[in-house]
Amino acid sequence: MAISKYFWNKQHMQNNTWLRTAFTVILFCVTVYLRGQVFIEQTPTPKSADPVINMYGSGNLIVSIPYEKVKGSAFWKDDYELANLYGTNARSKWFCRSRLNLVSGEVYFLDKNNQELVANDPINLIIFYKGGDTTVTDAVFVNVTIYPDLIQTKELTSGYLQVLNTGKYQLLKYYKRTVASADSLFGTVKRYYFVTQNRYFISGNQKIEPIKRLTKENVLPDIPASTSCSDWIAQNKIDFRKEEDVVKFLNYYNSKNQ
Repeated sequence: MAISKYFWNKQHMQNNTWLRTAFTVILFCVTVYLRGQVFIEQTPTPKSADPVINMYGSGNLIVSIPYEKVKGSAFWKDDYELANLYGTNARSKWFCRSRLNLVSGEVYFLDKNNQELVANDPINLIIFYKGGDTTVTDAVFVNVTIYPDLIQTKELTSGYLQVLNTGKYQLLKYYKRTVASADSLFGTVKRYYFVTQNRYFISGNQKIEPIKRLTKENVLPDIPASTSCSDWIAQNKIDFRKEEDVVKFLNYYNSKNQ
């Protein structure tokens, strides 16, 4: 999947200076790769990775729990993947092995000595590559601050949205991962585990709309003239309750409305 297509959205480009910069940077990186040059691995300003995670209780109670004591994973993927990280301007860009902490919203990375660190610089865009192959994009994440409407309406205040498809209309996915607790069988020991709730948004036509849940009735109203796709939807048995089917529909719609 071509990296440059992720942000080729004219409405966002016209209204967001950073996105125009990011798109230019991405095109530059792709051009460099295609010319056979080698990426120089760079890392953001680091800070040490915190070995504990805070769980907030009633009142001002905060319990610090080591990650290894929590069942499940705090990360989008446990393994480190090669990634391009982009900051707040064209000069803020790094290429390193990274992973995304969905609980803290922090970007972890490995330095040249394989030491685990956390990016202290603001990261606006993350492009993960599959299997170390920089021609194959595994996932793209954008900081929620790229979408001012979400901040102003307090729909989201921090974290990252995964961009699930390319084109004018995009499905965005937000992972809200938290720590929950339960008593052990005899109530003597607390058990801790990660809980994930997903939220979806449709981005396009100069706005971003939250979706209560994935259904045909919630998705199609945000897509202009989507009724013209009714036959295709029926023929392809699109189930709008499934993330992959919504992506399939949006890819078809975008291809017909370029």
